[in-house]
Amino acid sequence: MYILLIGYLYVVVMFAVATADPAKAVVWIVLLGALPTWLIIWIKRRGQVKRIEKRAEAAEDAAAQAAHALPPEGAVNPAAKSDSPSGQ
Repeated sequence: MYILLIGYLYVVVMFAVATADPAKAVVWIVLLGALPTWLIIWIKRRGQVKRIEKRAEAAEDAAAQAAHALPPEGAVNPAAKSDSPSGQ
């Protein structure tokens, strides 16, 4: 995707250079180059941030479920009780 973006920016710059007026060149570069590039990068970055947040939430949920599955500290395991008459 970045190769396409670089190619697009190259074409925009060449188009701006071909215009005779430097003020028009700046307008073309800003309107056709900088703004669309910023928009694409912003959209892509927003998606990355959302994916990272979802992964963090999933990890927290998994940790919370694992914590609830463990018995509390100090709890006596009924299977560990001895049935021996000596009381040990």
